[in-house]
Formats: sequence, structure tokens, C-alpha cells
Amino acid sequence: MKRCSVALGVVFLLASCASSGGSSAAASAAASAAASAAASASAGQSATPAPTPGPSSAYCPNPEGGDLNTCLGWLKGGTYHTSTFRPALSYTVPAGWGNFEDLPGNFLLLPVDGTLSGVNDGTSDYLGIYSAVAAAGKCTGQPSTTVPHSWQGLVDWLTSDPALAITNLKPVTVSGLDGDVMDIAMKDPNGDGCNDPSGVFADVYVGVNGSSLVHAVTATVPLRIYLLKHGDDTLAIEIQDAPGGYYGDWPTTADAAIAKLQITP
Repeated sequence: MKRCSVALGVVFLLASCASSGGSSAAASAAASAAASAAASASAGQSATPAPTPGPSSAYCPNPEGGDLNTCLGWLKGGTYHTSTFRPALSYTVPAGWGNFEDLPGNFLLLPVDGTLSGVNDGTSDYLGIYSAVAAAGKCTGQPSTTVPHSWQGLVDWLTSDPALAITNLKPVTVSGLDGDVMDIAMKDPNGDGCNDPSGVFADVYVGVNGSSLVHAVTATVPLRIYLLKHGDDTLAIEIQDAPGGYYGDWPTTADAAIAKLQITP
């Protein structure tokens, strides 16, 4: 879940400190396109994507990020390549998924029923990839000044944070990059214990070195994250599992897409 982002042209802009709802125009466009893509799915279907592709766009329909955001919008089934995100990605999706961020440090896929507004408020599933993340400072929304900005430093910090429940931790390799995958839920009902007027959160990490984000879990929205060693950086692949949703088991569906991911340093 996006707790807060910095409003700069090269950063992740779906949420901001001033407005957690994101762009209303982008959210409306995403919701309309998602509804069109999902219309052909039978009621209650949860195992397969809609057979009718969502609309495909020759330009990025998400205005956040301006010209730097080279997203493709709603997609037909197939294999696609990022234009701006580094390291370069090649990804394969079924009909009706959408790509709504292709920025230097942030990449976003939505499933057939996903919405941009839902990404921010915890009501939409998504799959996000962030080129560099690090442990968050206590109630600062900034990188920690005490935890090493390394893969091991982040893993150690997450697994020792009393506000978080870490399960299913295991080694993983994605496109030749080694690391760990884990499920994260909020353990302490008070979260981090920070006085955040927008809600109760437990921070997971913040963006660094070209990625700009502050991501957290809430009492109702867990995450599955892949933390991969990429040079001196920690590349994160994040699956938000919102309540309800088109897929009965969104994390497993997203895992299958991640297994096909190709990352080019």
C-alpha cells in the first residue's frame, strides 16, 4: 500500500503526501477501462482473466509523471518491454491487465479489475516493481539513518520489526537475481505507533536511488514482496493483496507473472 510519495517528475506519483487518492482523472480512466475489460468475465469467475482484451493505448493514460511516464495502459495478452524503467524489463501478461507506470525507478501492473485509486487506498490488487528500496526511518518517511542501505540490512530490519508479521520467508531467484520472498502483514494493531493522520500503517520500505515511495501494510492489506540483489541496490517486486478482487488467489496469479519476468541489468 502506498502511504506517501514525493511529488517529483521522476518519482512514483500514484499517491502523494497531499492527496492519497491520486489523480482523479487517471483513476476514472483506469476504472472505466478496467470495467470494460472485465465486462466479458462471467459473474464470480476468479481463476482466469477476462477473455476479451481491455482497450490498448498508444500513449500512457496515467498523467502522473508527465512525459517521463511511458506506460502502455490497458493491454492485450502478450509480451511487452519497458521503455524507461531501469533495469529494463520484459513481462508477459494475459488480456485485460494494464501497465500504468513505466518511470525510471517505478513500474506498475494492474490486473483486470484494478484501479489507480485502489492502489493508493488499499482496495485494488497490483504488482509493482521498484529498482531500489531501503529500510524506512521511524515515522520519517525517509530512508533509515541507522539501518544499512543493503539487501541484508533491509531483510534483517523487516524480520526483526515487532510491528510486522513475516511468514513464508524463503530464498528465490527471479531472472538470475537472487534474494528472498516473504509475506508481510501488520502484527501490532497500532502499526508503527506513528501519529499519521491518514491512518494506521507499518512501514515496509522507502525508495532510494531513483525510486521514490513509502510503502506500508495495514491491518487489512498485506503484501508479498520479493527482495532481489541487484548490484549495490535492493530491487523490490511487490504484490498488494487487497480484499475481494477478480482473482481468488491474486498472489499466486502474480507469482506466475513474476516467474516469466526478464530483467536486463
